[in-house]
Amino acid sequence: MDTFRLKNVVILILALANLCLLGSLGTRQYSRQTAHREAVAGMVSLFQKEGVSLDAAVIPETTPPAGRTLVRSTDLDTAMASYLLGSNPTFTDKGGGIYAYQHEQNVAQFRSNGGFDITCDVSIQDPETFCSEFCRKFSYGDLVSTLEQGSGTVTVTQYYHQLPVINCTIAFRFSGGRLVSVSGTHVPDTYTALSKDEPLSALSALSVFLEERRSSGAVMSSVSKMYLCYELQSSTSNPMQLTPAWCIITDTANYYVNCLTRTVSHS
Repeated sequence: MDTFRLKNVVILILALANLCLLGSLGTRQYSRQTAHREAVAGMVSLFQKEGVSLDAAVIPETTPPAGRTLVRSTDLDTAMASYLLGSNPTFTDKGGGIYAYQHEQNVAQFRSNGGFDITCDVSIQDPETFCSEFCRKFSYGDLVSTLEQGSGTVTVTQYYHQLPVINCTIAFRFSGGRLVSVSGTHVPDTYTALSKDEPLSALSALSVFLEERRSSGAVMSSVSKMYLCYELQSSTSNPMQLTPAWCIITDTANYYVNCLTRTVSHS
């Protein structure tokens, strides 16, 4: 009987300890949520004082991803060349990080920074469907078409782990139902390092953006949307480096706050 009672006491103590732990976690979570709501309200108020409308619902709580140093994939270069030029193109290493592919009269050059250019003459039955299939195969989206009767341009934007890479786009040019050129940038999903820097939160990015607006005198009256994206940066030591950024959409332009460098750009 004593052993049975002792077990019950131990079980009761453990249950009470778990309840206390859950209560503590709940209190901390509530405190964090309260602090976040207050910070959001403060940011909305700051923008209002600057004459810019900002809805609290626009500000995400999402944590930005880490930056990545990417590694070139020759398999990916070959796959894209085969898809756009024709199967089994001839490969040539041009030196300086330039790889060339040729299939009949169709020629492609891929560079170490992800950029590529293709000149070709390929009959395409349905250009928009062709580009849509390319998007699904190689992780692109946001298709914009100016095609009329098989002539014009289709532009697409690359997505990396479901986030748009704002300066990784491809332009397909068609003439009379024939693909005549393709140019743009593509980055691989292989990498060697992750950035250990703490990326800017949405609230911090808005603060940086507001300071930049004050110093530049940019004209705007509202912020309508805010979301995470990537920027591709190139240097001699790192030809392909992805850094997270916040896209801030206003009524006059789209702004990008780099989560690691805190620099602000716009389009």
